[in-house]
Amino acid sequence: MDSQHTGNGTTSTGKASGVNSYTSGVPGDIEEPIMAHLFELRNRLAIVLIWLFLGIILAFPFSAKGMLLVWKEFISTDLYMTAYSPLEWTFARLKLCLVFALAISIPQLFYQLYRFAGKGLYPHERRFFLKVIPASFLLFLFGTAIGYFIVLPVMFKYILFYSGDMATAQLSVQNTLSAITTILVGFGIVFQLPLLVVFAVKMGLVDYQTLKKQRILVYSAIMAISLFLSPDPTFIAQIVVALLLGVLFEFSLLVVRLF
Repeated sequence: MDSQHTGNGTTSTGKASGVNSYTSGVPGDIEEPIMAHLFELRNRLAIVLIWLFLGIILAFPFSAKGMLLVWKEFISTDLYMTAYSPLEWTFARLKLCLVFALAISIPQLFYQLYRFAGKGLYPHERRFFLKVIPASFLLFLFGTAIGYFIVLPVMFKYILFYSGDMATAQLSVQNTLSAITTILVGFGIVFQLPLLVVFAVKMGLVDYQTLKKQRILVYSAIMAISLFLSPDPTFIAQIVVALLLGVLFEFSLLVVRLF
């Protein structure tokens, strides 16, 4: 905890007391041992994991219908789901449940981080954190919507099944659902980029002018990330991801100016 002395040095409340008084940078902030902070952080991360676990449990009873809906939406109804192991169907359902669980857990993560660091934040920083929580949820939903309505149709309907005249498609249900959930979760997480950039600038971790001047390095990193984010051998999904990341980065710079 940073402490600032008033005046040219330490200011005493009274010469008789002989005790120097100082004011904390943030009202109400108190100094605690490092282990106390670590225990609190562990407990708050445990809450996030509990939310993640509960989200999977709540979504699991509906995951079978969800898988059938996804298969009907992106895969031809003439193709049957193929399971190559006894637990493949269950693992595929769990992966689909993970998308719902992350949607409700990411805002909870921001909220727990706010509770953890709230005592050391100024009032305007607390207000910023409270704005981030609903924005995080909306951005995750928007990212998954982009992946669901734009990227996945490109991958499955217009690319992968063009080989149907030359080879019979026999798709593994787990591998297919794994590709779908990877894209949905990946886009949901990627759309947190504006919040992360604003947070980094507000916390002084990176300078706004540095981000503007280092655009080439940022775009190089975006291209590298997009290559690992989308499991599309045609690289069309990767190109879409890279373009979206570029737009999100420029949008992040705009948001930083507005905040």
